Amino acid sequence: MDYPRLRYVEVFPLENGATRSFVLRDPSGLAEEIIVLSGEALFFLQFFDGQHSLLDMRVEYMRHFGRMMDEQKLLQIVDEMNHRHFLEGEEFERHKAGAIERMLADPVRPAAHAGQSYPLEPEKLRKQLDGFFLHTNGAGKPGRANGAARPVGLIAPHIDLRAGGPCYSHAYRALLEAEAPEVFVILGTGHSGLRHMYSVLPKDFATPLGAARHDERFIQRLAANHFGELFSEPLPHRQEHTIEFQVIFLQHLLGGTHPFTIVPVLCSFVHQMLEEDRFAHEKALIENFTEALRKTIAEDGRKICVLASVDFSHVGPRYGDPNPPDGVFLSQVTAADWNLLTAIENVDAEEFHHSVARERDRYRICGYAPIYTLLAATEAKTGKRLKYDRATVDDQNSTVTFASAVLY
Repeated sequence: MDYPRLRYVEVFPLENGATRSFVLRDPSGLAEEIIVLSGEALFFLQFFDGQHSLLDMRVEYMRHFGRMMDEQKLLQIVDEMNHRHFLEGEEFERHKAGAIERMLADPVRPAAHAGQSYPLEPEKLRKQLDGFFLHTNGAGKPGRANGAARPVGLIAPHIDLRAGGPCYSHAYRALLEAEAPEVFVILGTGHSGLRHMYSVLPKDFATPLGAARHDERFIQRLAANHFGELFSEPLPHRQEHTIEFQVIFLQHLLGGTHPFTIVPVLCSFVHQMLEEDRFAHEKALIENFTEALRKTIAEDGRKICVLASVDFSHVGPRYGDPNPPDGVFLSQVTAADWNLLTAIENVDAEEFHHSVARERDRYRICGYAPIYTLLAATEAKTGKRLKYDRATVDDQNSTVTFASAVLY
C-alpha cells in the first residue's frame, strides 16, 4: 500500500446542499459497499496508479493546495479503500478468488436485482411487466402471433425498469407477434470491463419466475468456433443487470408456452479497439467472435434471436459533463442517437461504428459493444426502430437515452 493502485471503479458527484462530495462504486460488485469521498480526498485518486508513493502524493497536494496533507489522514483513506476492496493488492486478490469459487459452486446464477429494480414476488413482477405494455409510452397489449416476420435480432434497453420499462415493451411486442425463437443469444453490456472483450456464462439464470436454462450445445459450439477465451471472466456476470432484465421479460412472455434457452454473453470494448494499431489483438478477438457467432447460428439449425441489451447516450454531471444538459444540448444528443438508429435500421455495423467514432463517443454510448456485435454477426437484411426515449437520473438533469428496435 506504499504505492496504491486503484481498481476500475465508477465515480460520480453527490450534492448535499452547498457541499459536494463524490461516490465511488464498483460496477463489478466485488466491492459491495460504496465510498463517499470529499473533493480533497478525490484529488489523490489520480495518483493511485501504482507509480506514486504516499510521499509523492503529499508533495503533489502541497503543490496544488499550498499546504501539506496530514500523513495519518492519507493513510486512513488508503486503508479504508483497501479494506473495502477498491485497491489492487493481496487482500483484493484473496477476496476475488473467494468470490469466484463461490460463484462457480452455485448451480445457477442467482437473481441479483430482484427486490431492488423489480419486485421479488412473482405476481407483483408479472403485474409490473404487463403494466409496461399498457403505459402511455408502452407498445400496447400484444396480440397473438399474426404471421409477422420472425425477428432475428432485437435491441432492448437495459436501463432500470422503473425508468424505462415501457420502452422495453416495444421490442417484446414485436417478438410476441411473430413466431417465437427457440434460442436467445443475449448480448449484455459488460459495464465493469472485460480483458477478453467477451464473457459467456454457462449457467442457468434464476429469477422470481423460475430458472431460464442456458444452451450448453450452442455455447460449446460457439467456443469451438472462437479462438479467444470465453469462460475465464465469470465474475462480471454476478451483479450485471443487462442480461437479467431481458430474462425476466422472456420468462414472463414466453415461459410455459414457448420453451426457450439462453446464451448469456457480456460484451465490453470501445470504438478505438477497431481502429488503432495498438489494439490489433483486441480487434482480432472482436472480428473473430462476430464471425464465430454468425457461423454458430448458421450451423445450429434452430430458430435463434440475438438480443442486444443496451442503452445509448449518457450525459450530464453524473457522467462527467461540467454542466447540466439543456434543451439545445439534448437535441444534439438526440440527433447523434438517430444517426446510430439509422445505421441499425440499415444493419450496417461499419456505419454504426463510424457514427460513434466521428463523435469520439462524446455522448458515452454504453451499448456500443453489443450493438456492433449484433450488427456484425447477424444475417438480417433490414431493421426498424420502434421506440426512442430518455430518462433523467438525478437532480442535475443527467440523462440516459435508450431505444427498442427489431432486425429481420
